[in-house]
Amino acid sequence: MKKVFTILFAILASFSTLSAQQFHIEKSDGFDEPDYGWNKIIQLKNGNTLFLHAANKEGIEVVVFDKSRKKISEKTLTSQMWDERKLKSSKIAGLYEINGEPVLFLAQADDHAPTLYRLRINAMTGDLVKEEVLGSLPKDAPFGDWAIKFGHADPNDIIVEKDPNSDCYAVIFFNGFAKDRNERIRVVHYDGTHKIINDALYESPGGAFKYLRYIGSVVDGNKRLFITTYGYNGKSDDEAARVIVSSLAAGEKEFKHNLLNFSEDFDDTKSVMLYNHNNNKIELLTLSLTSKKTKFFTGKTTSTYLTLLTYIDPETLNVTDVKPVVGQKIGQYAHANIDPEYDYAGMPQQMVINKDNTTTVLSEESRTETVTNQYGQVVQEKTYLGAVGISELNDTGAEMRGYAISKKQMAQSIFPKLYISARSKGVYQPVKQYGLVKGNVNQFMSFDYINAPKGRYVIFNDLPSNYEKGEDERKRKTMSSVSESNTICFKLGDGKIDKFFLFGEPDDNQSTFCYIESSDYNRDINSYATMIVERKKRDKETKIAWVTFE
Repeated sequence: MKKVFTILFAILASFSTLSAQQFHIEKSDGFDEPDYGWNKIIQLKNGNTLFLHAANKEGIEVVVFDKSRKKISEKTLTSQMWDERKLKSSKIAGLYEINGEPVLFLAQADDHAPTLYRLRINAMTGDLVKEEVLGSLPKDAPFGDWAIKFGHADPNDIIVEKDPNSDCYAVIFFNGFAKDRNERIRVVHYDGTHKIINDALYESPGGAFKYLRYIGSVVDGNKRLFITTYGYNGKSDDEAARVIVSSLAAGEKEFKHNLLNFSEDFDDTKSVMLYNHNNNKIELLTLSLTSKKTKFFTGKTTSTYLTLLTYIDPETLNVTDVKPVVGQKIGQYAHANIDPEYDYAGMPQQMVINKDNTTTVLSEESRTETVTNQYGQVVQEKTYLGAVGISELNDTGAEMRGYAISKKQMAQSIFPKLYISARSKGVYQPVKQYGLVKGNVNQFMSFDYINAPKGRYVIFNDLPSNYEKGEDERKRKTMSSVSESNTICFKLGDGKIDKFFLFGEPDDNQSTFCYIESSDYNRDINSYATMIVERKKRDKETKIAWVTFE
């Protein structure tokens, strides 16, 4: 009984409900809910907002809203280059505003050869200004699937990285199966007018590594770009394996390399790589698989990951500091405000560099479940998304504050690592289950983080019953269907969290929830735009909502 009262007191002390939160919210006129597929919003510097939808066989739908939130244009983009009939199986490699235009990067497999298309879109009308082929990868290699599954090889991929401080960007073509080890990575650097600054092959330093894995990259305007890789030779006792930090300056054709001393933990690594111009350091957040164990009788697999935040001098490429990201403050907050016996176990999903030179690492608990039939064939895949964790770090990587927020959601597929980071760039990979692309509720799952001028907020969809139960994990229901959910917002304060329904108090006959995947926060104008669904009994209406936070 004493434990129950302790937990209840902590919950009441750390969470207060804002019953009359005064945010400025605008909504568009209603429209039909889009079919399953890619739905994304981008807010432009000229005040217009574009909503893009790609899934059907007719083309890419583009809807333009002006500053007054009125729809001023609606177009469907088609092409003689890419195939609109393949949109359900196409990858969106990025969506950015470049030189005042929304620019969509679309990757399609043309006869099993992935090809990247650049689509420049008119910011006022939604018309296609120009489309171009930027490059292709070779056709799938023989036994490629076998090498990925059993040989720890990375699949071929096309990555687009834009500099957040300019209109410059880079395209990385990763061909893990190239016979020549010096032709596995091609990097093309573009300026804000889409002119090529540099086009170079990434050579294995000194030809020392038979295999290269792509880890991450960052663009520094039109001056240079940086890339990190993992070089190894395919041996279990490969002591020569290294993480490699490289730079390519404008006008040069050869990369400058630095081989880092730590190596073993970077075999299977995903990353977020950002350039902090405030202290002139590159920040590399890495998530690396260190062990994987499967129980024989249950088939349950437990994976262990190591997370590091590495600071790199962009001039010398030397490491200036390395800090493990363990979220100790998150754990302390969870013990005090959720349950003294609850140990937070989230993995980083995104990193944000703030204007005050601090860094925020966003984490989320996740557990995957794969069901097979008697023949060993996969028949179902799920991802259980749990509590949110927020770590706020100072300019040396030391954790200043941490927060934990309870959440239980179930998605109908396996969520990739660093999902939130990819989503922030507009990246979208269709969910494939058992060889087929299937509709699901994933667009509504996970969470969003908004760092507004005067406050920090976490947003996700949840059941109203969970809202009333506080943070006790044992009493919360898992949200697997969104029709009864509502969008809840949490404001992070000094040692406490305020929570409220973002779009108003629900009742038994109505609810409002949002497409988390579609959302866009423009920090320059402090505007958060998302697609919402307003349900009244069995009737649903979809709108675009714009929220101005404090």
